[in-house]
Amino acid sequence: MKTMIPAPIQPFNVRIELDGGEAVLALTGELDLASADMLEREVRELSEVGLDGLVVDLRHVDFVDSTGLRTLISLRNTAKRRGCSLTLVPGPRRVQRIFDLTATRGLFDWRD
Repeated sequence: MKTMIPAPIQPFNVRIELDGGEAVLALTGELDLASADMLEREVRELSEVGLDGLVVDLRHVDFVDSTGLRTLISLRNTAKRRGCSLTLVPGPRRVQRIFDLTATRGLFDWRD
């Protein structure tokens, strides 16, 4: 009988690509209590550039907890106040589950 070894969890990282007036933040690892401040800090620095839109790519995120979700909602609210768009790229099913369980999926704009 084969023993299944889970894939190692990647450390949290934010890779930023600028494309015109839009910034794409490609996240890896877990968006949780330990990493949410890092995401907020990166977005705060980007806001000084005066972007029209932010895209948060969740495709390589392993897990989002309630703090990570709160952070995404806060980023969305801040973007709206500044007249900037915030769009999410869906993550794996285990990540998308938090949006379904909390009925917050409809708060966000989504991009395939």
